Amino acid sequence: MNEEHKATRREWGALALILLLALALRLFKADASLWYDEIFTVVNFVRLPTLDLVKTFDSLNNHMLYSLLAQICVGLFGETPTALRLPAILFGVGSIAVQWRIARRVMGGPGALIVALLLTLSYHHVWFSQNARGYTGLLFFTSAATLLFLKGLEKPHWKTWAGYGLAVAAAMYTHMSAGFFFVAHGVVYAAMAGYGLVKKQSGKRLPGILSGGPIFGIGLSIVVTLALYAPIISQAFSTIHEVSQASAAPGGAALAEWRNPVRAVKEIGQSISSAGPLVPLILLGAVLVLAAGIAALYRRAPVLTAIYVVHVPLAMLLLYCVGVRIWPRYFFVDIGFIFMTLVEGVFAWSSIIAPRFQFQGRPVFDAAWISRLGIVAMVLVSIGLLVPNYLHPKQDFIGARDFVRAYAKPGDSIAAVGLAGYAYSHYYAPEFKVIETGAELAKLRQTTKGRTWVILAFPHQTLAARPDVKAELSRHYNDMDTFKGTLGDGEVWTVISASGPDQKGTFLL
Repeated sequence: MNEEHKATRREWGALALILLLALALRLFKADASLWYDEIFTVVNFVRLPTLDLVKTFDSLNNHMLYSLLAQICVGLFGETPTALRLPAILFGVGSIAVQWRIARRVMGGPGALIVALLLTLSYHHVWFSQNARGYTGLLFFTSAATLLFLKGLEKPHWKTWAGYGLAVAAAMYTHMSAGFFFVAHGVVYAAMAGYGLVKKQSGKRLPGILSGGPIFGIGLSIVVTLALYAPIISQAFSTIHEVSQASAAPGGAALAEWRNPVRAVKEIGQSISSAGPLVPLILLGAVLVLAAGIAALYRRAPVLTAIYVVHVPLAMLLLYCVGVRIWPRYFFVDIGFIFMTLVEGVFAWSSIIAPRFQFQGRPVFDAAWISRLGIVAMVLVSIGLLVPNYLHPKQDFIGARDFVRAYAKPGDSIAAVGLAGYAYSHYYAPEFKVIETGAELAKLRQTTKGRTWVILAFPHQTLAARPDVKAELSRHYNDMDTFKGTLGDGEVWTVISASGPDQKGTFLL
């Protein structure tokens, strides 16, 4: 893989327009209601004094570098949803630029711009760019580290490998799941060094593979990461242990489901459910195109391809072994490569399809024309999937709160169950009561002069984990309204007790 030719002025102009569009799409409705993880982040970490923040790691929800950057933004612009999400927005736009650089080395200028445009319009990329968490920062730093890794192997220089080490450390300080991605770097590097795979790449040998650069870069990343985590290293091990043991604890069966790799695949499929009956066709087409794209990319960029192909199964295996839930978000770092393979796959299938349709010995369809049609189709599908992102917030805690406040009468009680209780009592409505058990909910209903309103977030997961609450709601409560969210199981439900303390309800689960 050779260093790319310099981009033309037209390419830079096109990239600038794409990045401006990306920024606009990520700022649009960035002020929507925060969801649970964002609320937990601001309450427990962003509001801490900085010296206390860097010494606090009692939850994996503390994406340390992101919390520090969000703290700066809140200090500058106030504690608003947009300010809290601003680092994610900027990292999201920056990650598109880095991915363009990676794609341009392999696919050339036009292909790289297409990849950048598809990332710009990607529902998942926009969703995470409007999420006050560290995932777009993780994407930015892992992509930057991968770019530097490739450059360092081609043209070894201590500055390149120093940049690599710092990018790895920044990714690790953003979220420790970055370690799974960089293990893939190590596996690929070890394979190259051990079996001489480098010599098979276009008949050339990457001069950096046996130099001291990779060792320096890896060593620097370890030293800087340990220095950053030094104040919290014992907390980090304790927190990881607690998470890994959660599914074995009483009531942990619901959490154990999330350790199943199949569950992660199902959630990815559900995330494009807005396409309705087209989902099976989209998934089948995506698999076929991805397979062709991976094969095409491997022929031109085996090192890059190997890193991402190795990462997915390796990360799943390591997450399962550690006992940590396998969230699809841990694979968000692969999104740029996925779009590269999709674009390459379209080009590959166009070359396969075009010769199959001939009339009087001449192709009916030109391969270039078919590929353009495929790219246009991907852009249209991306736009179609993106639009629903703006129809609802991730979780509509504000809508549910305002609805209940508007209709509750004097003497009524308002309560929130489980995680919804945390969101309201700590952020959106401190006056709401927090309910954890069915007995507490029954007592509240029986002692309230008026009627009892109850709000549930993550309703299916909450009711599965709290059968006593589910039984109480089924017997004595009626549905009122549902507030939709773009998060998986992100609806917020509102229910109200029957008109009398002993009357039966009609709440349907």
